[in-house]
Order: sequence, then C-alpha cells, then structure tokens
Amino acid sequence: MDCGGVFVKYVLFIFNILFVICGILLITFGSIMVSTIKDFSSMDETFTANSVAIIILVLGCLIFLVAFMGCCGAIREDACCLTTYSSVMMVLLISQLVLIIYVWVDHVQIQQSLEKIVQTIWDQRKTDSILLDTMQRSFKCCGLHKFSDYGLSYPGSCCDSPTNGSCTLTSVMTRPGCLSAVDSFWDTNVSIIKYAGLGVTAVELVAFIFACCLANQTRNSQRRQNY
Repeated sequence: MDCGGVFVKYVLFIFNILFVICGILLITFGSIMVSTIKDFSSMDETFTANSVAIIILVLGCLIFLVAFMGCCGAIREDACCLTTYSSVMMVLLISQLVLIIYVWVDHVQIQQSLEKIVQTIWDQRKTDSILLDTMQRSFKCCGLHKFSDYGLSYPGSCCDSPTNGSCTLTSVMTRPGCLSAVDSFWDTNVSIIKYAGLGVTAVELVAFIFACCLANQTRNSQRRQNY
C-alpha cells in the first residue's frame, strides 16, 4: 500500500476510534437515564418519560457498531468490511440530509407541534402533573402562558427553592410561560441543529469517500498479490 493509502487508512481508523468513544459515552449516558427515571402510573407515561433516554441509547449503539466496523475494516484492510461500512455511511448520510432538509423547510410546523404537546401536557395537569412538573423544571417556566395561569398558588416546580412544595409570588414572577419558553428554546437551537447537522454530514461524507478509496485500494492490492 502506498503512502496515500496508509494515510487514508490511519485517518479513517482514528476517525472511527473517536466515534467508538462517542458511542460508548452515549450508551453509558442513556443507560444511566433509563435506570434513574422513575416509573409512572401507566405504560404510556413510562414510554413518554423514557423516550429521550431510549433514543440516546439506540443512537449510541448504532454509532458504536458502525464505527467499530469502520475501525476493523481500516486496520485489517478488509475490503468487505469497508464496503459494508461505506454502504451504512451512505444510508446514514442520506437519512441525515433528509432530516436536515425537513427541519429546514418545516421548522415552523415542528414548532407548532411542540406547542401542541405543551398544550396537551398543560390540559392533563389535573390527572397527571409529573410531565408538567418536569417541563417546568427543565425549561425554567411556570404556567402555560404565564405564572398567573395558576391563580394564587404555584407548584414547587415553578421555582428553584420551593417551600413546603409551593413557590412564592416573587420567585415565579420572572419566569416565562412554558409556551414562550419552548418557543424560545426552539428558536435558539434550530439553527444549531441545522448547521451542526450539515457539519456532521460533511464529516460522514469524508469518511464515506475515504472508506471507498481504501476498499478499492485493498481490492487492487489483493488482485496484484493473486497475480
């Protein structure tokens, strides 16, 4: 193998080692989240509460398996393994591009869907307040539109230091309603999601090209050895 092939081999190997580490971290983080989330009163609520943790866990496993395949293919110069890795990377690349385009084009519709979810959680507060409390703690918000939606009594999730399970008026006055908090969160992070996604896609494209080149060079080396 020439110098260019050796360079591609070790760059691809190091790239996938980093992603193996990322996959392990995601698996660990997802497992901790799944094990620490408390059970709710019904299966639907349990699934809702664990959905984010499950997604992180599955994503970590997928990244680990694909990156491990890339590591093995690169270091062993296995053309079959590299070809499989390239195919998987192409599927992931196309899927990610579709997702980015969807977020880019329909970000307003996604925001409206998030608002409907917030509305549903608020409407169900009397029968199930756990999701609402979780949302209010996560987004530092209180009430649907503003804290006055609760009247004169505010739950402990509306402030950082509740007293006897409730918050005082002064501690909730600065908190926005959950609708505006979620909208603000989405507006702040949608650009990060789009451009970070494009950056990751570009890295995946480079990895795909390197894997194809290394697989092709490995096949050519094997043919020359057979002759």
